[in-house]
Amino acid sequence: MTSQYEPRPEPRAQPLPSEPASRSRALWGGGGLIAALTVGAGAFFYTHNTAAPTVPAAAPPSQSTPAVPAAQTAAVQLSMLPPAKASAALAKSGFSPADRARILAAVKDGKMRLVEMPVLDASGAVGQTIDVTVSGLTQRVVLTGKFQHLVIPIVEAGQILIAPVSMPHAPALTIGALTALGPEALPALMTLDQRVLLNVIVQ
Repeated sequence: MTSQYEPRPEPRAQPLPSEPASRSRALWGGGGLIAALTVGAGAFFYTHNTAAPTVPAAAPPSQSTPAVPAAQTAAVQLSMLPPAKASAALAKSGFSPADRARILAAVKDGKMRLVEMPVLDASGAVGQTIDVTVSGLTQRVVLTGKFQHLVIPIVEAGQILIAPVSMPHAPALTIGALTALGPEALPALMTLDQRVLLNVIVQ
């Protein structure tokens, strides 16, 4: 009895079950989401960690080279003293004897004019010290609550620079000046590096 050879059917590729396929897609999708969140979080902390020091980073240059505020300007009208009264007026000033002699000689030669600008501390406090500079000459004044004599030598276009020597008291140092038009409050000073620049009109 002869047996007939029956060829076996060739095996065909079977698709994977649908459940594992969807599961693998979910795993890949979940992994992609986690990766995206990780990258996003890393970027967030990187930018915040690198951006945070940039705020203090701007401080060292300003500390090493502090910016000096610009002088506050104002204009004052002052009365000129007659040359005959120059010697007596200078004797009451805060200038040194050598400076007084130079100023008096310049007044007699017509190269300088003397003006008066009595000053006080508008708050009434006593002891605030300022430097008053004009025409290259500086005199130191200790302010009180009352007007005190201040003689200023002016060369043609006069500018008076006022700078605090002692720390201005709170809330601010306001200097009162007696001008040709009456009492006048000058711009307030709150820090040691502030200045008041007065443009003088002599009458």
